[in-house]
Amino acid sequence: MDHEHVIGKYIHTVLETGHPPASVYSFAKELEISEREFFEHFASFDALEAHLWKRVVTDAIAAVEHSEEWGGFSAQQKLLTFCYALCDRILDQRSFFLSRFPRLPKGDKPHRSLCGMRQVFTEFAERVLDSGKESGEVACRGTLTQAYPLGLFGHLLSVIEFNLEDTSTRFERTDAYIEKSVRLAFDVIGTQAVDSAFDLFRFLSGRSWGPSNQA
Repeated sequence: MDHEHVIGKYIHTVLETGHPPASVYSFAKELEISEREFFEHFASFDALEAHLWKRVVTDAIAAVEHSEEWGGFSAQQKLLTFCYALCDRILDQRSFFLSRFPRLPKGDKPHRSLCGMRQVFTEFAERVLDSGKESGEVACRGTLTQAYPLGLFGHLLSVIEFNLEDTSTRFERTDAYIEKSVRLAFDVIGTQAVDSAFDLFRFLSGRSWGPSNQA
């Protein structure tokens, strides 16, 4: 049984039923394979989903880093480009993300299924930040600087959640949120935070989560 076929069938089952299969046994039976064959691919359904969240970030990183323009971008432009690319990839499987992406109350640690995603993103963020240090965009603040990659991962989760809750035409509000929040992030890790913080606050204060928001 092909690895991608198992993933595709799992996504199809979730979208058709609204929830994961009842058990590995029932899922394997549906695939006409043994449980052993499933476990040769994934240790659990959580592991399968963790693979999906990690892969969407990995693919977005590969796409932007291999673009011709990448080398000439500032660190801020790199993060902007990545966020736009990620949201574009989410659109390919938006129904599955809406159904299964783990969203937790503010302040809680990310779900364990996001650990792989966190690792590949923070490694990417370190590369972006290193380029920002070389250009002077990113201020070095001793041990605090070490927290920047995880801080940007928190920002990434906020972008994904905003995008999944966005009902505006062509997700225009997501684009605005990405632009304002990335600018604020680089002002915070750079030198100026006040102007961008106010701009983001003004944007969020007019935000409506209702289904009628089409602006």
